[in-house]
Amino acid sequence: MKFVWYALFALPALGQSLSFEKLNSKVEASFRGLGVLNTKTAWVSGTGGTVLKTNDGGDTWENISVPNSSEVDFRDIEVFDKNNAIVMGISSPAKFYKTINGGKTWELVYLNVHKDVFFDGMSFWNKMNGIAFSDPVDGEHFLIKTKDGGRTWQKIPSNGIPKKLETEYGFAASGTGIPVFGNKTVWLGMGGIKSRVFKSVDGGLNWITIETPLVHGGESTGIYSLAFKNKKIGVAVGGDYTNQEILNTMVFTEDGGRTWYLPENKVHEYRECVTHFKGDIFIAVGPSGIDISKDNGKNWVIENRSIKNLTAIAFAKNSITGYAIGKNGSIFKVKAIN
Repeated sequence: MKFVWYALFALPALGQSLSFEKLNSKVEASFRGLGVLNTKTAWVSGTGGTVLKTNDGGDTWENISVPNSSEVDFRDIEVFDKNNAIVMGISSPAKFYKTINGGKTWELVYLNVHKDVFFDGMSFWNKMNGIAFSDPVDGEHFLIKTKDGGRTWQKIPSNGIPKKLETEYGFAASGTGIPVFGNKTVWLGMGGIKSRVFKSVDGGLNWITIETPLVHGGESTGIYSLAFKNKKIGVAVGGDYTNQEILNTMVFTEDGGRTWYLPENKVHEYRECVTHFKGDIFIAVGPSGIDISKDNGKNWVIENRSIKNLTAIAFAKNSITGYAIGKNGSIFKVKAIN
């Protein structure tokens, strides 16, 4: 049986409202991985080795958790179709699993037992080619890539990767700190002493770095999530998970990430995930609620502060329907309505 809780909030950018329908996951896991295939099919992943999927628009959720993985925190998931998906376990040790039969069985496709490894996110350009990044290992930024749909992974040579600053790392808040575009373009969001963006146009072999004005300087400050609507226009959000009301937690770019600017109207709160909705609209979520920009990140307004502790949000392609996830087994179906 589905527990339904509806909330309607005005969406000024659309002249519509966003509806949030709370769904019954039947688990208490903290979710951070979200893959939306279409309006009917979505997968989520989180603590305790938990993986769930729906094929009926969220009415029911099937528990397809990876066996014997209760110690693994799956903070990212990539869904290719109704049968094929990969989940990313972050550390201690880091484990990636792949299914080709809708979660009936899982195969361990990557294992890393290094004491420093802590994966922050992964993305795929297509069904075959993907990339993932970890916090620094042995003092160097650590990235891996796959050319066979995640069946095997190889370390990217360090000679083309920027040198690590004294304190610099990524954040595994929602697995969205590594967006990709086209066939080979990829960005990374970093934090620590600086809030830098790394950009590669050759599939992750060589990178440039760009400093942003997003808040930085502390161990937990920096960029937690990025989203691009095309190769030029993008938004980055973050802040400090230990200080929910810190300033300058959002920035935007209009030149593919080579320069970044603070919005004119800001929402000074920590955000864990940003997604491009449609047109010029971006949506950001975090512990205190949801924010909206209707002009590609130049200005932000508070959307609501009733729904809290969200970690990720994503919409089906070319659709007004999506899903949001959070702590304590929270899953919402999100829809823009007239």
